[in-house]
Amino acid sequence: MPRPTKAFRRQKLNAALEWKRGNKKEAYKLWEEAAASLKEYRAKKRNKKQQAETEAAESGSAGGDESAE
Repeated sequence: MPRPTKAFRRQKLNAALEWKRGNKKEAYKLWEEAAASLKEYRAKKRNKKQQAETEAAESGSAGGDESAE
């Protein structure tokens, strides 16, 4: 399976090709699907990064409490 970002580029490229062929409605539909997929991918990535930061902060604060005792 190719990288997700590569798939998004292909979707946008296909939309551009449809636009050039004169299929404006199809091009808009393809572009919208690509944008939605990219938005979903970025949200997952952002949530994953935020979870890692909160886990690091929690483990860091837990370690600091133990050394203070």
